[in-house]
Amino acid sequence: MNPTEIGRILTDERTIVPSEIVGNTHTRKGEIKRGWNRNTVVRILQNVTYLGWVSNGNTKKVSYKSKKVLIMPKDERIIVKDMHVPLIDQETFDIVQDMIASRTGVRTKSYDWLLKGLICCKECGKKLSLVPQKHPNKTTFYLRCNTYATNTHLGLCTPHSNNLEKVTNVVIEQIRNRCKQFLDEEQYQKLATTTKDKILENKFNIRGEILVLEKKIREINSRIDSIYEDKYKGLFEDEDFTRLYTKNLDDRKALEERIEQLKQKEQKEDKQVDIKQLVTDFVNMKEITRTMLVSLVDRIEISQEKEITIYYKFNILNVAEVKDNENLASVG
Repeated sequence: MNPTEIGRILTDERTIVPSEIVGNTHTRKGEIKRGWNRNTVVRILQNVTYLGWVSNGNTKKVSYKSKKVLIMPKDERIIVKDMHVPLIDQETFDIVQDMIASRTGVRTKSYDWLLKGLICCKECGKKLSLVPQKHPNKTTFYLRCNTYATNTHLGLCTPHSNNLEKVTNVVIEQIRNRCKQFLDEEQYQKLATTTKDKILENKFNIRGEILVLEKKIREINSRIDSIYEDKYKGLFEDEDFTRLYTKNLDDRKALEERIEQLKQKEQKEDKQVDIKQLVTDFVNMKEITRTMLVSLVDRIEISQEKEITIYYKFNILNVAEVKDNENLASVG
């Protein structure tokens, strides 16, 4: 069986996924557990830990300011053999690697399209990918939900199959209409004033929340100091100390992450962009480029009922809502 089939069986048998076994609590509350998938199975099958080896330097942080990590090439990792009792012998492990390699195809075609990376499924939030359908005289492209594509048997989402050309035309037309509406001078002045007040209010609320969170962090730091002091006095058992210390660290980390998000949002509010010139260029351009589209649009959602919702990068463009019932598309 290939890794996808193995994952399907493990999911059907309700086998606990690795993240649950190790107590991974990053899954959002109420989020659908998607079960086993191909990548999880392959990662286990290629893990040299089961050979009795220890592998270090598997990942590397982009920078101390970012949480993003890079997966390092195998030849750059530090591997030490025979560190513990193996669960699998070398011969079997090598056979499995050969089988995986024989099934790994090389992707030769990568399609660039105007809405790539911008359009996503409204129901599950995943990006929509492109599926080519070849005909004798031409190739027609359709959009497809990635959740449906990777977990079809679980029925977590629907295909969201939509003709790419038709969707692109509707999206461009809706953005043009929104930009034309924006350029109405009287409405522009009204929206600009409203948006300016809204931005000032948002900045005030953001700064206030940051101050509250920073105060909570100081309180947590004081609690941690007290826990250390009580532990030193012998008032805590090791188990209780570890539990309380870990909880406070987790709480502090969550607050720090929230503060970082707010500071980024605060910086975004400070950015000054000539929105009027931007939308004017969009209206006047005969052929829309991806650069122009990305500069205006934050994301595009398409629902199972083929309703399209466009979210712009600028609040002033998100104030009004325009609906096109004929094309089952809405912009807001």
